[in-house]
Amino acid sequence: PAAHPPGVAGALATALGAAYAATAARPYFHAALNPSPPLTQRAVGGGIRATIPLQAALAARSGGAATSLLVAALAPAGRMFARRAGMRKVSIT
Repeated sequence: PAAHPPGVAGALATALGAAYAATAARPYFHAALNPSPPLTQRAVGGGIRATIPLQAALAARSGGAATSLLVAALAPAGRMFARRAGMRKVSIT
């Protein structure tokens, strides 16, 4: 396979790391300010969904730019399945 320059993989890892932080930070911050059960449950769910950009960032950091993009492409599907609360028999957390 064609190797990507370190600059591209590094920039991709940084962008995906920022996506992870943006996905996880907001619900964690709200739960830290008000540790009520619903906000804590949202924070846990947000952390679970944030593992997709985290795994993509780790793949990019190890040099797998194509793999990281494929993993990152799963994030919209994760959001879609998380919103389908009526189809869930068990909470995501």
